[in-house]
Amino acid sequence: MTGTRGTPGGSYPVRDRGRLTPDAVRRIRFRRAEGLRRGLKTEDVRQFIDQVSKDMASLYDELAQVYTENHRIKAALRDWQSNHGAPSTSYRDRSSQ
Repeated sequence: MTGTRGTPGGSYPVRDRGRLTPDAVRRIRFRRAEGLRRGLKTEDVRQFIDQVSKDMASLYDELAQVYTENHRIKAALRDWQSNHGAPSTSYRDRSSQ
């Protein structure tokens, strides 16, 4: 299973950089074993790859939603902190009293 990422009909790409994407999974093609009469059922492999790519796409969508929610919560916290600023005296000021 060697090949180049994105090569049509190529075999599994070697991961030299970046992450494996759902589209890259969809493009994967497996080579037949040389010298053997038996091999993988193409339909079974394609169904598996389709399921993996759908699961990956779903997870990436969910991760994007988490990042969006995280950004929203951080922005709300910054707004709250700026509206309810720190007390007028710092810890040092209080300890010297």
